Amino acid sequence: MPSWPLILRDDPSVLFTSAGMQPLVPYFLGRKQPPAKRIVTVQKVFRSTDIDEVGRDGYHQTFFEMLGNFGIGDYWKKEAIAWGWELLTKEFGFDPGTLVATVHTSDDEAYEIWTKELAYLPPERVYRLGDEHNFWAPGPTGLCGPDSEVFVDKGPQPGAAPHDCDPGDDCGRFIEIWNFVFQQYDRRPDGTLVPLAKRNIDTGSGLERITQVLQGVTGDTFRTDLFQPLVKKIEALSGKTYGESAESDVSIRIVAEHTRAATFLIADGISPSNEWRGYVLRRLVRRAALHGRRLGLATGSLAVIAGEVIKTMQRHFHELTSGRDRIVQVIGDEEAKFERTLANGLALLNEAIERARARGQRFIDGDTAFRLYDTYGFPLEMTREIASTASLEIDEHGFRRLLEAQRSRSRATAKFSLDAMRFGQFYAMLKETEGVRSEFTGYGELETDGTVLSLVVNGERVEAAHEGADVEIVLDRTPFYPEGGGQVGDRGTITTDEGRALVADTQTAAPGVIVMSAKVVDGVLRLRSAAKAGVDADLRRDTMRNHTATHLLHATLRRLFGEDVHQAGSLVHAPNLRFDFTFGRALTPEELGRVEDEVNRAILENASVHARVMPLQDALASGAMALFGEKYDDEVRVVEAGPSRELCGGTHCHCTGDIGLFLITKEESIGAGVRRIEAVTGIGALREVRDLRDGLAQVGAMLRVPPPRVPEAVAQLVDSRSRLEREIATLERSGVESVAASLLDTAELVNGTKLVAADVGDGDVKHLRALSDRVKSAIGSGVVVLGGIREGKAYLVVTATRDVAGRVDADAIIKRVEAIIAGRGGGNAESASAGGKDVARVGDAVAAARSAVHERLNGGRGTS
Repeated sequence: MPSWPLILRDDPSVLFTSAGMQPLVPYFLGRKQPPAKRIVTVQKVFRSTDIDEVGRDGYHQTFFEMLGNFGIGDYWKKEAIAWGWELLTKEFGFDPGTLVATVHTSDDEAYEIWTKELAYLPPERVYRLGDEHNFWAPGPTGLCGPDSEVFVDKGPQPGAAPHDCDPGDDCGRFIEIWNFVFQQYDRRPDGTLVPLAKRNIDTGSGLERITQVLQGVTGDTFRTDLFQPLVKKIEALSGKTYGESAESDVSIRIVAEHTRAATFLIADGISPSNEWRGYVLRRLVRRAALHGRRLGLATGSLAVIAGEVIKTMQRHFHELTSGRDRIVQVIGDEEAKFERTLANGLALLNEAIERARARGQRFIDGDTAFRLYDTYGFPLEMTREIASTASLEIDEHGFRRLLEAQRSRSRATAKFSLDAMRFGQFYAMLKETEGVRSEFTGYGELETDGTVLSLVVNGERVEAAHEGADVEIVLDRTPFYPEGGGQVGDRGTITTDEGRALVADTQTAAPGVIVMSAKVVDGVLRLRSAAKAGVDADLRRDTMRNHTATHLLHATLRRLFGEDVHQAGSLVHAPNLRFDFTFGRALTPEELGRVEDEVNRAILENASVHARVMPLQDALASGAMALFGEKYDDEVRVVEAGPSRELCGGTHCHCTGDIGLFLITKEESIGAGVRRIEAVTGIGALREVRDLRDGLAQVGAMLRVPPPRVPEAVAQLVDSRSRLEREIATLERSGVESVAASLLDTAELVNGTKLVAADVGDGDVKHLRALSDRVKSAIGSGVVVLGGIREGKAYLVVTATRDVAGRVDADAIIKRVEAIIAGRGGGNAESASAGGKDVARVGDAVAAARSAVHERLNGGRGTS
């Protein structure tokens, strides 16, 4: 079997595939039918727990390739051990005299196989160890069993007697090269081990570990063929050599390993972000970028190294080939984004380190750590790593407090009168103690008869809600869809014999409890009274159109741009739809046109939209799309609409033709590697077209051309404007030349230096500077003082040639006279300006500036 992705579709709640056997769990548990009883894989795995350890030695990694052999209710211990031994000793060429094995203390069967039935090893070379070393149990209950491991024995190590060390000790003598897991028990909640009727084998090794041993570089994966192409590329880019210094070796290992891992994460659809999987990817890229900087790598080098990863590994992992452009772009963009804030962030951190040392503190304060995270994009782990080099810790409690305060501020916009947590707890208690529960009927009808089970006003349960009250209503049956899966909550009315309420929003307060947030607009609503709930039909139908169109859009984007396109968020309501997806660049106008065409073709096919409820595993096996990060119940709803099949609890059209016209209104970036499309459908699309048509007709009327000729007329208008702007610029230059010529006639010689000072009348700073530059270039050496008025404001400009600026500081002159025009200004020694309100005193300001220039040129004697 080919490797499963690093994100398992069978269990979207799991962060990453972290073990070779993990994708096969549904087969082991009997949830899915395996394609065969014997399966072999080279499985990609990722373990985020070791990120901070990478680089400190030669063997820690986050990304691995696991060689796995699996028997599902087929062969058992004897066959597995025999074949594993044959592979190790015959194919890989290990000397049997250097190998030892371990078994669980309770596993007499495996011990007998090693020492008697197959007699590969004498009893003294088979070690019996406890649960910590030789019992496999991925959780407190469920599948489990003993295991047996094979080690290379390097012999007694310096400082340790032979009998003082066994494979369970961390003494450096033994190197694990193979593992046999015997899944033979089902552990019950009380700890009882129940033998399985159908037993499984999971046996294999890590490719990186066994490659170290086979290539004779034990303890340093980075000297194996797996990493040498990356190490050589980093050496070429940095000028450093692996092995020449401990400091640079750490950075080379981090850059190589993290770039390789990031490449595979991006290939499987992950984008950098501040949440969950995206946060792990961001940590990898930014930690690699930091150490790349220490190696002297230029910005963009990580993308080059990612290209080397693709080159060396795409033969076996084809997703690298199809995702090449996105991988390189996402890594390059993330590296460049981090580089823009890195220098400022490091400066802030270094200041905090010095401040902590000066105060005798052993930690960096939480405020600094949070600011680095929030403003400069430093993952907390990176700040901790840098601080540790200065023997300092992080005030993580303070950091967490500030982070939670920020999140609390974000939650402050909650729609309901109770805060989010109390809201959920409140209704969960009602469900548990009083059996309050809602049946959702909105898939099949928009009006439902029900009974009022709960009324809450101002956070308190009440018997009645009177006219004008804001109230939360729970009915035993309701057609109102609660917000979820990107679709907003329904709006509408709830009517009883005594009153009526307008529903503004609908939410799920607890599993199975749907709460309508409403205002009583007539009469009174009473507890336990019969009620008729009616959804706003127009809003619901518009929302359904947009929701089904979102599914078609998702399927179209994946078909046109590849399977690494994944949904990254959505908003579905009546006015329009918003769809966020992973993609590394902007879509061209031509590509957007293709997307629109494909979605509209699917609409015109008028395919029926079907929804079926089925077990989660069956739904995933059928090819239904599950969203990253979503958690699903054991029973899920699968919606099929034309080319789309997704897990979705939302409301949809009966057939794709109900959507009507689909029109994209916007495409933009909302973050590194994530794009957003906004679109309208149905009546909304018709309004958009009508507005565009009416706008085009208005423009045509203003240009006196029919609508089809508007682009041509606009192009002519732009050409005419450009020509007029060039003519105006020419006239302005000729005007400047003319005025400059007249100003030159007023030049005076002050102690051997030319000075031109004048109030030119009309002119702002831009005009006065242009005029001053022309005069200055004409006199060659000297000072120019000009004043002017434009649009009710006074302006003053002083400039000096470089050889004079040492004696006449333009900035000092401006600051000396700016008050005369009731203004402020500044600049440098060669050029300064001021703007003010007193237009009547521009001439006085010019005269004062002229006098100040005289004073400086005459050595303090003033105007001569």
